[in-house]
Amino acid sequence: MGLDRIKYYSTNDIMCGNNLHNIDKLINKFDDYESIYEVQNINDMIELYNAKKYFDNEIFLSDWSNENIREYKSAIKRNFSFVARFFKSINQQKFIQFYNDVQRNYKGDFWTLVDKFNIYKKISKEKFEILINTSDVNLYELLKHKKITRYFGEEIRNNMLNDDSVAKLLLGKYEIQYIIEKPSLYLPQELTTEDKKTIINNYIESENPNLNYLRLIANIQSSKDKIKISSKMLMKAKKKVKDTESKLFDEDSGVPFEAAVIFSESQDEVVVTDISENRITKKYSMKWIKNNLNYATLLNNFIYLFEFVDLQMRCTLVNKFNHMGVFERFVLTSSKNAYKTGIAFTQNNLLSLLQIRGYYNKLFSLGVRLEEVIEWFFEKYLADEFNAYKFKVDMPSVDSNMLEKCTNIMPAMESVLKQFSLFVQEREIDFKLLQIRSEHLIYENIPSLIDRKYVYGIGDEYKTVTSLLFSDQRSLRYSEETGKSYKNQFELLCNEKMKLKDYPDYYISKTNWLLEHGYLTIDKEKYITFSNKLLISILKNLYFNEVISYWRVPKKGREIIDELEQENVIEFESTLFSRPEQSYINYFLNAKFNNGLDLRNKYVHTQPKDKHKQNYMRFLRIFILTILKINDDFCTYDLISE
Repeated sequence: MGLDRIKYYSTNDIMCGNNLHNIDKLINKFDDYESIYEVQNINDMIELYNAKKYFDNEIFLSDWSNENIREYKSAIKRNFSFVARFFKSINQQKFIQFYNDVQRNYKGDFWTLVDKFNIYKKISKEKFEILINTSDVNLYELLKHKKITRYFGEEIRNNMLNDDSVAKLLLGKYEIQYIIEKPSLYLPQELTTEDKKTIINNYIESENPNLNYLRLIANIQSSKDKIKISSKMLMKAKKKVKDTESKLFDEDSGVPFEAAVIFSESQDEVVVTDISENRITKKYSMKWIKNNLNYATLLNNFIYLFEFVDLQMRCTLVNKFNHMGVFERFVLTSSKNAYKTGIAFTQNNLLSLLQIRGYYNKLFSLGVRLEEVIEWFFEKYLADEFNAYKFKVDMPSVDSNMLEKCTNIMPAMESVLKQFSLFVQEREIDFKLLQIRSEHLIYENIPSLIDRKYVYGIGDEYKTVTSLLFSDQRSLRYSEETGKSYKNQFELLCNEKMKLKDYPDYYISKTNWLLEHGYLTIDKEKYITFSNKLLISILKNLYFNEVISYWRVPKKGREIIDELEQENVIEFESTLFSRPEQSYINYFLNAKFNNGLDLRNKYVHTQPKDKHKQNYMRFLRIFILTILKINDDFCTYDLISE
């Protein structure tokens, strides 16, 4: 498409300024037309439609006056009648020729206007079939339009069955997790479940399937309403993944990462951390550990030495979307039903396993079993500190082998979580009542002793303000005056003095939104600054950590959070585990995610041929997290009850 033609992409398009500078030229061209019969170029019609979309979305150049805007709006409205009459004049004879004349970046707009003006009803099914079989028709653009898809359902279905790459569209509709929301696709009603199965199977058997899509297929969770494939097809896909990976990657490919955990007998510092580009080393003082063998301190080490949680008692091991790299977030293909993982998550997972395994072994050598520390927490500590009596836990014995330990530890952990749930509801533990209540443990439903425990962002206003201030994709990050780039607009405003006139045209409307909603303000010298630094700090914390522990925020911060609740920017939830923690636990233990380890079911229903030592450390890690969360619940409850 010619670079001088106007093309609307979105309200975030950084090229909108260049596009709108061409508006005079386009309007003058239409003003020279005396009648519809002089209009011959379909791309002129589609260009005017794109220009109209800028004005419909109130996107203007900063140097336009109100009079300029009114004149342009009037001219576009006047001339858009040419577009309507032009498209309504398209008949069956002209249809294919006009489509072939449309420039590439306008093809999607062509179908939008065909749908808008009901042109498809003039086209015979035979003519449409010729078009999609002989012209370069992008099915993704076509399937955005429900009416067209319904009208030519049989023809589109036949075309889809003859195109292996259509599998990508099916996976895009049903399986892929998009970070930036995509338009809905409408499949022909004539496309059956068996048709979808055939398309997926043909893609698996095609010569050069994309490895990312193969991995998605290999992990599909079959659904009667979506994609239903057989176990044989899943096996075939997994084999194709393995074969493709062996061709594409050698054993030394990828980015290596190393982690080392050392317990030093000579080190005086409690913790020493050494971080290089692809390696992290943590050294811990055995002198300090030996001098602090009381059980409470041994558990606190998971907070202050190993940092399994932060100072808000949020688990640090979960995957955080906004801590992932741009490539991980936006380029790698991920299933809707998968637990999203990134490099940081993988590194933390490896490091924490080394920490708990090394700590477990060192304590054992000192005559302390971590299992006994866990028993002490539930059976003595909770009673002594919080008058929470009768908690019982049966941890794996010292004599049991690793398979037995893995098999027994999950019932022990689920038992204390059920006891805790009952205690929250009844303020006591009645084992007879507990035996009657035989429902399956759902981590999302485990209650908290505390009202208003967790804070989550909700709604359009929250998404808009956090995206504009903190996103490294949507927010302004660059100062033209100094030539410096920052991670996001928040960092830009922290480091640069910016006036509204310094912002590019495409971002002025967004900055005005932040000003109008009270997140930014303009000082006496006309510089843009934060209206309330504590408010912005809270939103930043929430954006990057996905949850805030309400009662671990200072009083002034809680007052701001209360105001945000009134404005429907945040919501509260009272559960033991936060939502990110719930997903983290389910990733390891249950079958909620199609890429999860499902460790609980493996040991409940089978005796897997697996690395039991490593799995036991995974179980222990979640058990320790459970203890830290329960302890935080009791401590916070006592604090706010005073």
